[in-house]
Amino acid sequence: MQSIEVRSMRLAGGLFAALALGLIPAGRAAVFKVPASGALIGHDTVVESQASDTLLGIAHKFSVGYWEIQSANPHVSVWLPGRGTRVVIPGRFILPPVPHQGIVINLPAHRLFYFPKGGRHDAPVVITYPVGTGVKGFVTPVGETRVIRKVPHPVWIPTAHILAAHAKEGDPIPKIYPAGPNNPMGQWALETALSHGEIYIHGTNNPVAIGMSVSHGCIRLYPEDIAALYPIVPVGTPVDVVDDPILATLQNGKLYLSIHPPTDSDNVPAKPDYDRISQVIDQAIGNAVVAIDWKRVRRMAVRADGMPELIGVEADTSPPGAQPAQGGPVQATSGASGPQSPANRPGV
Repeated sequence: MQSIEVRSMRLAGGLFAALALGLIPAGRAAVFKVPASGALIGHDTVVESQASDTLLGIAHKFSVGYWEIQSANPHVSVWLPGRGTRVVIPGRFILPPVPHQGIVINLPAHRLFYFPKGGRHDAPVVITYPVGTGVKGFVTPVGETRVIRKVPHPVWIPTAHILAAHAKEGDPIPKIYPAGPNNPMGQWALETALSHGEIYIHGTNNPVAIGMSVSHGCIRLYPEDIAALYPIVPVGTPVDVVDDPILATLQNGKLYLSIHPPTDSDNVPAKPDYDRISQVIDQAIGNAVVAIDWKRVRRMAVRADGMPELIGVEADTSPPGAQPAQGGPVQATSGASGPQSPANRPGV
């Protein structure tokens, strides 16, 4: 597989030190400096497929989820991309608007973000991995919790509800799965306090399903990813599971938006909720005055592929001939495109 366009990620000196000390796993880990303002991280990459590649194999190699790779390459065959096909590796993400601490999981994005504790003088970083989440009927619960136990080589004992659901579908499963290659939990598991300790962050014996809603409520990672995450997450680490399909951020004077399908929709876009989109945009820009491309917003709402896009630019409201303001965003009496209410904005 030949890389034909790679924008290298610049790591601060503190990040290099953390990697060298083993505090942050190298290799597949997507490690980014947390921006001082705004919430957009990462970069996209384009690779060239080989004759033997599958789109899902490429996704696994680059630690990208099933629906992420499909959404970024809608016209590329999943099983036979073909030699020389340009494949986009989606690597830009908008962080959910919650405290940057411990583990944050955004269900619609099928993404886990880990904010490891650093030294007092270290730049804060975030490590991100794709995850599988709960299927309809077993949707992963949202809420704040913590890691209460680390379990190497876990044994899976399905709940009565899970056993009954499989039996009803004519697909009975064993009452116990011993540790080993056939265990759906993989080799490493982090137990959380969600649902009375029934929700784990763990590996999988079915890597193809990472990035989809297929579990019984647990959070699944690629085997390589959980192997890297497991040793650096201490017991007591806070975990915040959120359901934020619409994300926006104003960063360096530019407004970005990403829209995901609902968590339990099998990646099928829902009817656009323009009121909610407008609210999220307003929250992102605060009192800044931003010129917004509402036509692009409408296209994104219909497509809902999760890819962050530039939708607006902060306006310069300085009087003619005035010196640019130093520090802080331009202040105004209302957000978004000025004094219009959401209902009066074009296309909303």
